[in-house]
Amino acid sequence: MKRTNKVFRFFTKILTLILCLVTLCGGLLSAADADEGTPSIIVGNQRETVSLDGEWKYFTEEAGGEIPKALPADLVFEESITLPSYSNGVDQAERIWYQKTFFLVNEPTEAVILDFGTDIGATAVYVNNVKTEINIAPFLHAGENTIVLMRQRTEETEFYQSFTDRIEMIFSRTPVITSVSYQTDFEAGTVSFEIGLFNPKNQNLETDVSITLRDPEGNRKAFFVLEDVDVLQGSHTTASVSGLKIENYKEENIWNAAKPYLYTAEIVTSGDCYEMQFAFHNENLFGTEGFRYGTDLIVSEFFANEKNQGLAWQKEWITAFFKLIKEINWTVITYRGGNLPELWHEIALQEGILLVDKNEDAEWAQKQDRVWTKETDIAAKASEIKANDSDAVILPVLYQTADGFWSDIPMFSGVGMMRLKNIFSKDDGKNTQPQEEPSRGIITYFKEMLYKTFIRDNRYKLFLEGLGNTLLIAVASTGFGVIIGMLIAIIKVWNHQRILAKKKNAFLYLLNFIAEFYTTIIRGTPVVVQLLITYNIIFVFSDQAVLVGIFAFSINSGAYVSEIIRAGINSVDKGQTEAGRSLGLSQITTMKSIVLPQAFKNILPALGNEFIAVLKETSVIGYLGVIDLTRAGELVRSRTADAFFTLLFVALVYLILVFGLSAVFKRFERRLNKSDRN
Repeated sequence: MKRTNKVFRFFTKILTLILCLVTLCGGLLSAADADEGTPSIIVGNQRETVSLDGEWKYFTEEAGGEIPKALPADLVFEESITLPSYSNGVDQAERIWYQKTFFLVNEPTEAVILDFGTDIGATAVYVNNVKTEINIAPFLHAGENTIVLMRQRTEETEFYQSFTDRIEMIFSRTPVITSVSYQTDFEAGTVSFEIGLFNPKNQNLETDVSITLRDPEGNRKAFFVLEDVDVLQGSHTTASVSGLKIENYKEENIWNAAKPYLYTAEIVTSGDCYEMQFAFHNENLFGTEGFRYGTDLIVSEFFANEKNQGLAWQKEWITAFFKLIKEINWTVITYRGGNLPELWHEIALQEGILLVDKNEDAEWAQKQDRVWTKETDIAAKASEIKANDSDAVILPVLYQTADGFWSDIPMFSGVGMMRLKNIFSKDDGKNTQPQEEPSRGIITYFKEMLYKTFIRDNRYKLFLEGLGNTLLIAVASTGFGVIIGMLIAIIKVWNHQRILAKKKNAFLYLLNFIAEFYTTIIRGTPVVVQLLITYNIIFVFSDQAVLVGIFAFSINSGAYVSEIIRAGINSVDKGQTEAGRSLGLSQITTMKSIVLPQAFKNILPALGNEFIAVLKETSVIGYLGVIDLTRAGELVRSRTADAFFTLLFVALVYLILVFGLSAVFKRFERRLNKSDRN
């Protein structure tokens, strides 16, 4: 009895530990959601932590806001309003917050607009004694949490990026997002997306496409993953997601008279990421078309205005651009708008590239015999080129609006680092050759990857959320699996005992048949299939993916645990059962008080192994869109474009968990063996 009491005390401690772990996991998830982290900004293609002191000078943007005295006296900051020309059915007076243009003069200067919760930024520079104008991303809105940051450019500030490095970096990430369109349902609180993907590689690719929706405070409101989207080599495809529902939509203050309630959509593939904002609109207030937030601005008025004699119009740079295009076998380039300087056309023809104006630039078309203006003519010529050159890829490249050139191609897709805003060398035009990036050592590489993997965009939160979900699902599933397995094992043992005693019981026989059928099905099918059946068939109307995952893994674990417990019960000497019954104890009491405590002591190592197996099996919960440890690593890997560091870290975390749990179980086992010897 003394040993039995010790065993029961041990299992009481185990259950208490499970409850504590579940509570801890919930706390980790809450902390990851609640902690907004330190604001950060994008400078070039690097994200920096915002420190509102030192070289960064700032002010909160308000109507008629003044320049703070902390800014240099010779730095002039002017503000003007640019009303969008593509708002349909909306009074422009109500949209004055929608887009702004900033002018910076006198000093080489960076300006970053920071909107907490969206981290959307834009940059302007002063080049060649000409005032440079840049349009802030149109989905940025003014408000209490919007801050303008400025700093003078110094030699230590690596503001410019070389053109060649920029292009190569973008093409190293595949497949890439070329376009995103959406449609909202105001009444239902749902949004549908169509995502254009392009594969510039010479091999077929497969990618997952994940969509995360967040409210203006950064809280996650929806998450969905399209699995295994095929993108054939050198071709486009479209990934569609319909009716993605906003969590607690009816409780949101989705609009007011001043501005719409903006949601952020984070779209991630295995090789690209894109961030956009959208708004549900009330038809009576904001018009039937709602708010459209076009693609990323790649060339500002600085590029489109020929009066600017900056680097953009130097022949060497334009030649370098088309040489890069030619190297990847793009032979037909189309654009919209007739303001592209003739120098671009001339150099394109020299490189054997067709530069086509899709808006029928008739005057230029008459001068050059190699330009087609109709869609059918372009398609026909593209087919002819493709037939003669199987490696050629025919794509639209440059799109132009009143605000400059806009992108509809993979070369300029994505958010932040995909914008071509820092593409020239920092010698103010004296040296037109792209600068070479210095070689990186192993220490520099690990420093960069530590920053990109954990610090940038507060990505450590993804790992915290993933670790919390992994532990929660593993602990809860194993706990429920032990309960299910115990019931199944007892049914099988009692039925076997009845058969040996030739005292058959019809009800017990039926229960045994169900138990045998259950264990056969579960042990004979993959856990991924069970998970998908549970989510897509049994709980098809549930959006609680974590709870569905716990249910599926509990059912799976219960089948294996039942065999472990049955073996443990059979390992207990039959004389123990006979002794209990001879003392007048019932069959249930004998099993509960005498047999099970001894059986659990014998099967503790096997139960520990089962828990470790469930912990590792939870890595497939990502099929339901749940961010577990593995899924978190995949999401971060898709954003850093580096599989080695991220996946190595995920594997290391799993290894630490397994070794730690194995050590704990071995310690408990030694203590129980020691108590037996005593």
